[in-house]
Amino acid sequence: MLPLTLAALACAGHGRSGAAGDGCRPAEGPFTASTPWDSLSGTWRLTLVAGSGLMAGRSVQGALTLRAQDSALRRVDRPGPTTVTVPVIGTTDIALEQVGAVRLGDVGSTDPRQPGLAIWASLSPDGGVSAVMRIGQEAIRSDIVRFDGGYTALFLRQVSADAIRGGWASGVTTEDASGDFCAQRVPS
Repeated sequence: MLPLTLAALACAGHGRSGAAGDGCRPAEGPFTASTPWDSLSGTWRLTLVAGSGLMAGRSVQGALTLRAQDSALRRVDRPGPTTVTVPVIGTTDIALEQVGAVRLGDVGSTDPRQPGLAIWASLSPDGGVSAVMRIGQEAIRSDIVRFDGGYTALFLRQVSADAIRGGWASGVTTEDASGDFCAQRVPS
């Protein structure tokens, strides 16, 4: 299990969509950590803010549900020295198109082999950790190896048991839109 960054983070949002500035501030720096992946299971409020693209200046919110991936499906077989795992999967109902992001299939899929979203964590031989949340069932399919095509990816920078922040990018052949994102845990 790879650790996550423990940080005190704020991500306030109001409404489902609108102008940027809903509380998601840019998160910079390397991904460092101490929170276990399994602690991210639960319901979150996800906010995407578009900083570039046709919808620059807009934001959108939606529900995000995360859960631990089945242990047998966590490891990703890839050539090279970097270890890649998919420790967390989930679903969302966010209207990606409202910020210019590409929707790649079902974002609400609960199939553990083709979920609506998945966090891909990479551990390099030098100990460096990075994490990307891919959104859209077609971008996550385990039965094919993708080398090009559309994507919507959230680059995790700061993560705690209650908040996740970072940047995002989306496009088909080139980057069409990008910005910042945050997710705040919804109390149960």
